[in-house]
Amino acid sequence: MKKQQVSTYIIYMPLLCLFILAGLAGASVLTGCSSAGSDPSVKVGRLDHAFRDGWPLADGFIAPAEALFKVSGYGSLNDSTYTAYMSNPSVRIHETAVDSLWENTDRLESQLGTVKAHYARLFHDKSFPSVYAVISPFRQSVFTVDTFLYVGLNHYLGENYPPYGYFPDYLRVRKIPARVIPDIVETLLHRDFPYAPECDYPTVLSRILYEGVLVEAVMQIAGVSEQTALGYDDQQMEWLNKNEHKLWEEIVGRKYLFSSDRQLASSLISPAPFTSAVGPEVPGAAGRFIGHRIIASLLDNRAVALSELLSPSFYESSTALAESKYK
Repeated sequence: MKKQQVSTYIIYMPLLCLFILAGLAGASVLTGCSSAGSDPSVKVGRLDHAFRDGWPLADGFIAPAEALFKVSGYGSLNDSTYTAYMSNPSVRIHETAVDSLWENTDRLESQLGTVKAHYARLFHDKSFPSVYAVISPFRQSVFTVDTFLYVGLNHYLGENYPPYGYFPDYLRVRKIPARVIPDIVETLLHRDFPYAPECDYPTVLSRILYEGVLVEAVMQIAGVSEQTALGYDDQQMEWLNKNEHKLWEEIVGRKYLFSSDRQLASSLISPAPFTSAVGPEVPGAAGRFIGHRIIASLLDNRAVALSELLSPSFYESSTALAESKYK
């Protein structure tokens, strides 16, 4: 895991608060599941606060801190590695903004309770991790280590937050509080159901089917729309809805589906300003959109458990596309 290099900024507090509020104006801090509050909440441990409370760490935070340091390149947790971590400008620069926007995590904890209940209902054999908030110096905003899930709250401070200025637009617009829950759910799905093709040369079709199932699972577990799960704005979603069949014809016509070119698959499903494998007018990661439309068509025709759809036996099946009746 590479540490993210962040330039040092001089931020005047009134201006900082103005940018944060402007980025969140007219929107609720977090999008909620419709049943939020009906399930026991999931505690979010404030490891970011524990680090600032000084060395040694409180007993309840030692294990998650050790796991974090194990994958972060800092080595074993001790007073010197703790000092090195806390001296990292990529950590310190965001403290005030995180405290301002994320002083209270009650809403997040309530939503996580609903997510946990849905996850347990759909995947009985999967465990739900302990959740800890951090100020992450890494590119990953949400990640898991052992039995812990870490949420880098500094990655969710609003698209107009000044230190995000060096991010390209297509990434910056996703760095909003409303993305926390969908990102957590997708991280859990990657942990428990990684893309694991059994053949030596997996097809592009297998990858977009897998990505489509991920989108459907995020929708069901997080209680969000297809647009939110995919991360598109209104204009991008409108374009995709209007051009869905044309986009599908392009993918089929260019013989992409049964190609085993992994770079091609990545260009169809990875975040980007546009989907280069199809055209500059096509929103990024359009393969995920098509993948979900195939899965939605399949589920319209027959009931299939998400755990089955997240298995290689489904997304590598030679009959999956035909059974979906997508066209």
